Amino acid sequence: MVSRSQFLLRPETMHQVSIIVAKEELPNLLSYAGRQQMIHLMTVEDEQLPPGAVPFEATSLLSKSATIKNRISALASALQPIEGQTEKIEAPIHNIDELALFLDQETSKLEGSVRQLEESQGKLLADKERTSELSRFLSGLEAVGMPLGAIGSSGFLVTLAGECARESTVSIQRDLDELTYGNLIFVITHSAERTQTFLAIFPRAFEDDAKQAATALGAKVEEPWAELPPDPKEAKEFTDVRLAEIEDAAKKFDHQRELLTKEYGPRLKTLEYLTEILEARSRAVSNSSTTESTYILRGWVAEYRVKGLTEGASQACNGLVSVHVEKGQEGQEVLHGASLENGLEAKEHQNPPTLVRVPGWTKPLQSVIDNFGIPSYHETNPLVFMILTFPLIYGLMFGDFGEGPIFLALGLFLLYLKRKKVKIFEIGQLFVNGAELIVMLGVGITIFGFVFGDFFGFESQAVFGFRPFFNPNEGAFASTPDISHLLIYMAVILLFGVGHYFSGLVLSAYNKVRNHEIKHALYGPISWAWFYIIFIYLAAQVVIAGYKFGVLLQNPLLLVLLFIPMGIMGWKEGPLHLFEVFISAGSNTLSYLRIWALNLADFAIKFAFFSFGGIGGAIIGNLLVMILEGLIVFVQTLRLHWVEWFSKFYEGSGLSFAPYREPASWTV
Repeated sequence: MVSRSQFLLRPETMHQVSIIVAKEELPNLLSYAGRQQMIHLMTVEDEQLPPGAVPFEATSLLSKSATIKNRISALASALQPIEGQTEKIEAPIHNIDELALFLDQETSKLEGSVRQLEESQGKLLADKERTSELSRFLSGLEAVGMPLGAIGSSGFLVTLAGECARESTVSIQRDLDELTYGNLIFVITHSAERTQTFLAIFPRAFEDDAKQAATALGAKVEEPWAELPPDPKEAKEFTDVRLAEIEDAAKKFDHQRELLTKEYGPRLKTLEYLTEILEARSRAVSNSSTTESTYILRGWVAEYRVKGLTEGASQACNGLVSVHVEKGQEGQEVLHGASLENGLEAKEHQNPPTLVRVPGWTKPLQSVIDNFGIPSYHETNPLVFMILTFPLIYGLMFGDFGEGPIFLALGLFLLYLKRKKVKIFEIGQLFVNGAELIVMLGVGITIFGFVFGDFFGFESQAVFGFRPFFNPNEGAFASTPDISHLLIYMAVILLFGVGHYFSGLVLSAYNKVRNHEIKHALYGPISWAWFYIIFIYLAAQVVIAGYKFGVLLQNPLLLVLLFIPMGIMGWKEGPLHLFEVFISAGSNTLSYLRIWALNLADFAIKFAFFSFGGIGGAIIGNLLVMILEGLIVFVQTLRLHWVEWFSKFYEGSGLSFAPYREPASWTV
């Protein structure tokens, strides 16, 4: 048995399996696999097909699935059904082709009612835009006292609205102007990327000719408004009445949409679930091969779940299924993770996905690692170390045993929401998902707050009467500043940085030794660590001596020991690698001073706000620190891990384990 610590250090051992299932039992198999989420499906290569098997032709099915999904999404956008309300539908879920046909027919039925409503609302919206534009135009004429009758000698006016290509607008305006002998008002009411809509007002005598001219130039024209009064005030009243009628019609359409949502919403939600099933199963069979009576699926399964898959699939498929653990060329099982000596997956060009099992409370921190890169089987998962170092570094920058409990309370509240599966606004949901990590950070803040004696920016001795273990800022803000504690804290942080940096090299050497790359371990991380320790020791000697570099010549043996690993790395790993090692030895180590700087900034901000604003200023200062600096400190903590530490041993080149799944809201 593998211990829990080993689970955290490296991914699960994976087996490659082939599943042969009777065609009529495929839906039962996929339904079972979708619920269990245990198998990462992969494409069956042509050269690996057994005799008599051919790749399943799924192009048409995938196309249908994508089309139906888009149509269902459009309907959901139009009706906006209520979450959770579904309707039980007798659907042919045991046959993929029949399910696709069923969804196509059901979608068409809903589209008929919705399309009619959408078209009516579209026409009403266009009418509203045209009328509103005309109303604004008439208001302008009324303001300057210009009658519409000035356009024509007598008679009523008409309006002509339409849509045309952008390049045709000028031609339409010119032709209408010539046709009406200049008795034309022409306004562009809306511009899109390729089209423009226009509104033309002219004497009624030119109505038919104007409509024909606009149509001839490719415009889609609407029925013109006739009997528009020549007096601007009367015409304005005419358009206002029309706008009121449009508003009444819009309310009726909204009410009709609500009725459609109430009537068809639950059914549409069920169709959405069925569409997800269709899409998932279509993708599954697209990776399969088939014979006359069976489907053949291939995928990766965690070693500890192979037995459960075999037994569960047999029960789900009434025994008409066979699960085979693949054998390599030498008759061994194709697996990955337990030992890198087997090498079968590399020989056969397999890329197994990475499945990392971690305790639930560490998943947010694991997601931080996964955002950098998924752990591969050739490297150590840094989670077990970051459980300690992430809150530790955060606390070193942000220690405050007044703010720490607030972080803890916030984290516990978010954890409550998370366990109750409460959904909130998008950005807030990110914090809910990371509730456990916020609790961990709260612990780090609180512990180092007690160590530093910092309570909302006040010293613990002044508030509670006990001296802190060590206050980095003690005396730094006195009338006669004393920076001795700051210098001590700087030295402590640099020592911590050296240890963190060195641990990355140790993990790199461990990875290479575990991968049986002994020579690479010696020429790479071991030589690097050798050089780094001597480099740091000599740098410390120079600083202690007051930056007198002559002190390096007092012990020539150390210089020899410094150049030996440099020569080894330059010879075996190349000059570029040696240059990177030399530069990072100083820059990466000094980068840890951001811990010292942010700790100082944290106290300085709270001290400044209290000095200038009293208790009110202290409250504002602490709120500012918790919100802004809290985020800044998180980013810097992340950077010290991703850049300074991960660069020594972690690439994150793994493939994420993506098990086959079906929507949980539907029960077959």
